Amino acid sequence: MRKLVVYAPKYLKVDREAFEKLLPADEWQLETVIRPEELAEIIEDAEVLVAFPCEMDILRKGRRLKWVQALSVGVDAFPLKELIDQGAVVTNGKGIHRIHMAEYAIAAMVMLARSIHLLMRRQFSGQWDRKSLQGEINGATLGILGLGTIGEEVAHKAQFMGMRVFGLKNNPREVPHVEKVVGMESIEWLFSESDYIVNLLPGTPATEHLVNRALLEKMKPEACLINMGRGSTIKETDLIEVLREGKIRAFWSDVFEAEPLPENSPLWHMENVVITPHICGESTKYMEKAMEIISHNLQVYLSGEGTMMNLVDPQKGY
Repeated sequence: MRKLVVYAPKYLKVDREAFEKLLPADEWQLETVIRPEELAEIIEDAEVLVAFPCEMDILRKGRRLKWVQALSVGVDAFPLKELIDQGAVVTNGKGIHRIHMAEYAIAAMVMLARSIHLLMRRQFSGQWDRKSLQGEINGATLGILGLGTIGEEVAHKAQFMGMRVFGLKNNPREVPHVEKVVGMESIEWLFSESDYIVNLLPGTPATEHLVNRALLEKMKPEACLINMGRGSTIKETDLIEVLREGKIRAFWSDVFEAEPLPENSPLWHMENVVITPHICGESTKYMEKAMEIISHNLQVYLSGEGTMMNLVDPQKGY
Protein backbone atom coordinates (compact mmCIF):
# COMPACT_ATOMS: atom_id res chain seq x y z
CA MET A 1 0.00 0.00 0.00
CA ARG A 2 1.16 3.49 -0.82
CA LYS A 3 1.01 5.86 2.12
CA LEU A 4 -0.09 9.49 2.41
CA VAL A 5 0.57 11.14 5.77
CA VAL A 6 -1.07 14.34 6.97
CA TYR A 7 0.64 16.13 9.84
CA ALA A 8 -1.12 19.18 11.22
CA PRO A 9 -1.68 20.55 14.73
CA LYS A 10 -5.04 19.67 16.26
CA TYR A 11 -6.43 23.19 15.89
CA LEU A 12 -6.27 22.92 12.08
CA LYS A 13 -8.98 20.22 12.11
CA VAL A 14 -7.99 17.91 9.27
CA ASP A 15 -11.00 16.51 7.40
CA ARG A 16 -10.11 12.82 6.89
CA GLU A 17 -13.22 12.26 4.80
CA ALA A 18 -12.12 14.90 2.29
CA PHE A 19 -8.79 13.10 1.81
CA GLU A 20 -10.40 9.65 1.62
CA LYS A 21 -12.64 10.82 -1.22
CA LEU A 22 -9.54 11.73 -3.23
CA LEU A 23 -7.55 8.52 -2.62
CA PRO A 24 -8.21 5.11 -4.23
CA ALA A 25 -8.95 3.06 -1.08
CA ASP A 26 -7.49 -0.15 -2.51
CA GLU A 27 -4.12 1.46 -3.24
CA TRP A 28 -3.56 4.08 -0.57
CA GLN A 29 -3.29 4.16 3.20
CA LEU A 30 -4.12 7.48 4.88
CA GLU A 31 -2.51 8.44 8.19
CA THR A 32 -3.29 11.66 10.07
CA VAL A 33 -1.22 12.74 13.07
CA ILE A 34 -1.17 15.82 15.28
CA ARG A 35 2.10 15.47 17.22
CA PRO A 36 5.70 15.50 15.90
CA GLU A 37 6.55 12.25 17.73
CA GLU A 38 3.65 10.53 15.93
CA LEU A 39 4.97 11.75 12.59
CA ALA A 40 8.45 10.44 13.46
CA GLU A 41 7.02 6.92 13.87
CA ILE A 42 5.33 6.69 10.46
CA ILE A 43 7.15 9.01 8.05
CA GLU A 44 9.85 6.54 6.96
CA ASP A 45 7.64 4.63 4.50
CA ALA A 46 5.44 7.56 3.43
CA GLU A 47 5.26 8.44 -0.26
CA VAL A 48 3.33 11.69 0.16
CA LEU A 49 3.45 14.12 3.08
CA VAL A 50 1.04 16.98 3.69
CA ALA A 51 2.52 18.85 6.59
CA PHE A 52 2.94 21.89 8.72
CA PRO A 53 6.62 22.59 9.52
CA CYS A 54 8.10 20.60 12.40
CA GLU A 55 11.54 19.46 13.54
CA MET A 56 13.90 19.15 10.56
CA ASP A 57 15.34 15.86 11.85
CA ILE A 58 11.89 14.26 11.75
CA LEU A 59 11.26 15.42 8.19
CA ARG A 60 14.66 14.05 7.12
CA LYS A 61 13.44 10.56 8.00
CA GLY A 62 11.08 10.66 5.01
CA ARG A 63 13.60 9.18 2.58
CA ARG A 64 10.90 7.62 0.40
CA LEU A 65 8.90 10.80 -0.05
CA LYS A 66 8.02 11.66 -3.63
CA TRP A 67 5.88 14.71 -2.94
CA VAL A 68 5.70 17.09 0.02
CA GLN A 69 2.80 19.52 0.20
CA ALA A 70 3.74 22.17 2.76
CA LEU A 71 0.77 23.70 4.57
CA SER A 72 2.86 26.84 5.01
CA VAL A 73 4.06 29.31 2.39
CA GLY A 74 7.61 29.39 3.68
CA VAL A 75 9.54 26.14 3.30
CA ASP A 76 12.70 27.20 5.14
CA ALA A 77 11.77 24.78 7.95
CA PHE A 78 11.80 21.83 5.51
CA PRO A 79 15.01 19.99 4.45
CA LEU A 80 14.55 21.29 0.93
CA LYS A 81 17.92 20.22 -0.50
CA GLU A 82 17.59 16.63 0.76
CA LEU A 83 14.05 16.34 -0.55
CA ILE A 84 14.99 17.64 -3.99
CA ASP A 85 18.09 15.41 -4.11
CA GLN A 86 15.97 12.31 -3.49
CA GLY A 87 13.66 13.31 -6.33
CA ALA A 88 10.76 14.66 -4.31
CA VAL A 89 8.50 17.43 -5.56
CA VAL A 90 7.79 20.20 -3.04
CA THR A 91 4.75 22.47 -3.19
CA ASN A 92 3.70 25.13 -0.71
CA GLY A 93 0.55 26.76 0.65
CA LYS A 94 0.74 30.00 -1.30
CA GLY A 95 -2.73 31.56 -1.39
CA ILE A 96 -4.04 30.10 1.88
CA HIS A 97 -3.01 33.14 3.88
CA ARG A 98 -4.02 35.89 1.45
CA ILE A 99 -7.15 37.16 3.20
CA HIS A 100 -6.48 36.67 6.89
CA MET A 101 -2.89 37.91 6.81
CA ALA A 102 -3.91 40.99 4.85
CA GLU A 103 -6.57 41.66 7.48
CA TYR A 104 -3.89 41.33 10.18
CA ALA A 105 -1.73 43.93 8.40
CA ILE A 106 -4.59 46.40 8.10
CA ALA A 107 -5.57 45.84 11.75
CA ALA A 108 -1.98 46.46 12.87
CA MET A 109 -1.76 49.74 10.95
CA VAL A 110 -5.13 51.02 12.21
CA MET A 111 -4.26 50.13 15.80
CA LEU A 112 -0.86 51.83 15.54
CA ALA A 113 -2.44 54.92 13.96
CA ARG A 114 -4.88 55.18 16.89
CA SER A 115 -2.20 54.27 19.50
CA ILE A 116 -4.26 51.32 20.72
CA HIS A 117 -1.05 49.63 21.88
CA LEU A 118 -0.41 52.50 24.31
CA LEU A 119 -4.03 52.79 25.41
CA MET A 120 -4.17 49.09 26.27
CA ARG A 121 -1.05 49.40 28.44
CA ARG A 122 -2.63 52.33 30.28
CA GLN A 123 -5.86 50.38 30.77
CA PHE A 124 -3.94 47.56 32.46
CA SER A 125 -2.26 50.03 34.83
CA GLY A 126 -5.50 51.94 35.51
CA GLN A 127 -4.48 55.20 33.82
CA TRP A 128 -7.00 57.61 32.28
CA ASP A 129 -4.64 59.40 29.90
CA ARG A 130 -6.05 61.03 26.78
CA LYS A 131 -2.68 62.25 25.48
CA SER A 132 -2.19 59.63 22.79
CA LEU A 133 -1.61 60.24 19.09
CA GLN A 134 -4.87 59.64 17.21
CA GLY A 135 -3.99 59.40 13.55
CA GLU A 136 -5.43 57.85 10.39
CA ILE A 137 -4.07 55.45 7.83
CA ASN A 138 -6.09 57.31 5.17
CA GLY A 139 -3.59 59.40 3.22
CA ALA A 140 -0.57 57.61 4.71
CA THR A 141 2.04 55.83 2.57
CA LEU A 142 2.52 52.08 2.87
CA GLY A 143 5.66 50.29 1.73
CA ILE A 144 5.27 46.54 1.20
CA LEU A 145 8.37 44.34 1.19
CA GLY A 146 7.37 41.35 -0.94
CA LEU A 147 4.52 41.66 -3.43
CA GLY A 148 3.41 38.06 -3.57
CA THR A 149 -0.15 36.88 -3.08
CA ILE A 150 -0.40 38.31 0.45
CA GLY A 151 1.36 41.54 -0.47
CA GLU A 152 -1.01 42.14 -3.37
CA GLU A 153 -4.02 41.63 -1.10
CA VAL A 154 -2.56 44.02 1.51
CA ALA A 155 -2.12 46.57 -1.29
CA HIS A 156 -5.72 46.09 -2.41
CA LYS A 157 -7.13 46.62 1.08
CA ALA A 158 -4.75 49.48 1.90
CA GLN A 159 -5.62 51.40 -1.26
CA PHE A 160 -9.32 50.91 -0.49
CA MET A 161 -8.63 52.47 2.93
CA GLY A 162 -7.15 55.52 1.21
CA MET A 163 -3.44 54.75 1.47
CA ARG A 164 -0.73 55.34 -1.13
CA VAL A 165 1.04 52.05 -1.76
CA PHE A 166 4.61 51.38 -2.85
CA GLY A 167 6.09 47.90 -3.12
CA LEU A 168 9.34 45.95 -3.36
CA LYS A 169 9.63 43.03 -5.77
CA ASN A 170 12.65 41.08 -7.03
CA ASN A 171 11.51 41.53 -10.60
CA PRO A 172 9.61 44.82 -10.62
CA ARG A 173 6.45 44.90 -12.70
CA GLU A 174 3.13 46.67 -12.53
CA VAL A 175 0.96 45.34 -9.69
CA PRO A 176 -2.70 46.27 -9.18
CA HIS A 177 -3.32 48.83 -6.40
CA VAL A 178 0.41 49.63 -6.12
CA GLU A 179 1.44 53.11 -7.23
CA LYS A 180 5.11 52.29 -7.67
CA VAL A 181 6.96 48.93 -7.68
CA VAL A 182 10.73 48.98 -7.16
CA GLY A 183 13.55 46.46 -7.03
CA MET A 184 16.07 45.79 -4.27
CA GLU A 185 18.29 48.62 -5.50
CA SER A 186 15.61 51.09 -4.36
CA ILE A 187 14.89 49.62 -0.93
CA GLU A 188 16.40 52.65 0.87
CA TRP A 189 14.05 54.93 -1.06
CA LEU A 190 11.08 52.77 -0.04
CA PHE A 191 12.05 52.94 3.65
CA SER A 192 12.50 56.72 3.50
CA GLU A 193 9.13 57.35 1.81
CA SER A 194 6.86 55.07 3.85
CA ASP A 195 4.79 55.87 6.93
CA TYR A 196 4.17 52.15 7.46
CA ILE A 197 6.34 49.30 6.24
CA VAL A 198 4.89 45.78 6.10
CA ASN A 199 7.60 43.14 5.77
CA LEU A 200 6.44 39.94 4.06
CA LEU A 201 9.82 38.69 2.88
CA PRO A 202 10.64 34.97 3.14
CA GLY A 203 13.56 33.65 5.14
CA THR A 204 16.37 32.95 2.66
CA PRO A 205 20.14 33.56 2.64
CA ALA A 206 19.50 36.64 0.50
CA THR A 207 17.10 38.20 3.01
CA GLU A 208 18.93 37.36 6.26
CA HIS A 209 19.42 40.58 8.27
CA LEU A 210 18.42 42.59 5.22
CA VAL A 211 16.72 45.11 7.50
CA ASN A 212 19.62 46.49 9.56
CA ARG A 213 20.46 49.76 11.30
CA ALA A 214 21.52 51.50 8.08
CA LEU A 215 18.13 50.76 6.54
CA LEU A 216 16.11 51.48 9.68
CA GLU A 217 17.73 54.89 9.96
CA LYS A 218 16.25 55.77 6.56
CA MET A 219 12.75 55.60 8.08
CA LYS A 220 10.80 58.67 9.17
CA PRO A 221 10.79 59.22 12.96
CA GLU A 222 6.98 58.80 12.98
CA ALA A 223 7.03 55.67 10.81
CA CYS A 224 6.09 52.15 11.96
CA LEU A 225 7.55 48.78 10.96
CA ILE A 226 5.37 45.65 10.87
CA ASN A 227 7.05 42.25 10.43
CA MET A 228 4.90 39.38 9.19
CA GLY A 229 7.51 37.59 7.06
CA ARG A 230 10.40 35.93 8.86
CA GLY A 231 12.29 37.03 11.95
CA SER A 232 15.63 36.35 10.26
CA THR A 233 15.05 39.25 7.85
CA ILE A 234 15.56 41.84 10.60
CA LYS A 235 18.75 42.26 12.63
CA GLU A 236 17.16 42.46 16.08
CA THR A 237 20.16 43.99 17.87
CA ASP A 238 20.07 46.91 15.43
CA LEU A 239 16.29 47.18 15.72
CA ILE A 240 16.41 47.32 19.53
CA GLU A 241 18.97 50.14 19.40
CA VAL A 242 16.85 52.13 16.94
CA LEU A 243 13.72 51.66 19.08
CA ARG A 244 15.53 52.71 22.26
CA GLU A 245 16.78 55.83 20.54
CA GLY A 246 13.26 56.68 19.34
CA LYS A 247 14.30 56.81 15.69
CA ILE A 248 11.01 55.17 14.62
CA ARG A 249 7.59 55.39 16.28
CA ALA A 250 6.73 51.71 16.71
CA PHE A 251 7.51 48.11 15.85
CA TRP A 252 4.80 45.46 15.52
CA SER A 253 5.92 41.89 14.96
CA ASP A 254 4.57 38.36 14.73
CA VAL A 255 7.95 36.75 13.97
CA PHE A 256 11.38 36.89 15.58
CA GLU A 257 14.95 35.65 15.14
CA ALA A 258 14.46 33.18 18.02
CA GLU A 259 11.02 31.72 18.72
CA PRO A 260 9.53 31.67 21.25
CA LEU A 261 10.90 35.17 21.85
CA PRO A 262 13.33 34.76 24.81
CA GLU A 263 12.07 36.02 28.16
CA ASN A 264 15.11 38.29 28.47
CA SER A 265 14.48 40.07 25.15
CA PRO A 266 14.20 43.85 25.65
CA LEU A 267 11.37 43.86 23.10
CA TRP A 268 8.94 42.49 25.72
CA HIS A 269 9.19 45.63 27.83
CA MET A 270 9.30 48.39 25.21
CA GLU A 271 6.24 50.63 25.13
CA ASN A 272 6.59 51.17 21.38
CA VAL A 273 6.56 47.43 20.55
CA VAL A 274 3.62 45.07 19.92
CA ILE A 275 4.32 41.33 20.03
CA THR A 276 2.11 38.52 18.75
CA PRO A 277 3.28 34.88 19.01
CA HIS A 278 3.59 33.88 15.33
CA ILE A 279 -0.16 33.60 14.82
CA CYS A 280 -0.90 35.98 11.96
CA GLY A 281 -0.89 33.05 9.51
CA GLU A 282 -3.53 31.12 11.45
CA SER A 283 -7.24 31.08 10.67
CA THR A 284 -10.29 29.03 11.61
CA LYS A 285 -10.75 28.55 7.84
CA TYR A 286 -7.15 27.41 7.23
CA MET A 287 -7.70 23.79 6.18
CA GLU A 288 -10.77 24.70 4.14
CA LYS A 289 -8.55 26.96 2.05
CA ALA A 290 -5.69 24.45 2.01
CA MET A 291 -7.89 21.69 0.59
CA GLU A 292 -8.41 23.68 -2.62
CA ILE A 293 -4.65 23.43 -3.28
CA ILE A 294 -4.25 19.87 -1.95
CA SER A 295 -7.17 18.53 -4.01
CA HIS A 296 -5.78 19.94 -7.25
CA ASN A 297 -2.22 18.78 -6.59
CA LEU A 298 -3.27 15.32 -5.47
CA GLN A 299 -5.30 14.79 -8.63
CA VAL A 300 -2.28 15.83 -10.71
CA TYR A 301 0.00 13.53 -8.70
CA LEU A 302 -2.29 10.51 -9.00
CA SER A 303 -3.10 10.98 -12.69
CA GLY A 304 0.27 12.25 -13.88
CA GLU A 305 -1.61 14.86 -15.91
CA GLY A 306 -1.61 18.61 -15.50
CA THR A 307 0.59 20.95 -13.46
CA MET A 308 0.78 21.22 -9.71
CA MET A 309 0.06 24.52 -8.03
CA ASN A 310 2.74 26.33 -6.01
CA LEU A 311 5.79 24.35 -7.07
CA VAL A 312 8.77 25.44 -4.96
CA ASP A 313 11.86 26.65 -6.84
CA PRO A 314 14.80 24.98 -5.08
CA GLN A 315 17.15 27.75 -6.23
CA LYS A 316 15.03 30.53 -4.72
CA GLY A 317 13.90 28.53 -1.70
CA TYR A 318 10.22 29.44 -2.15
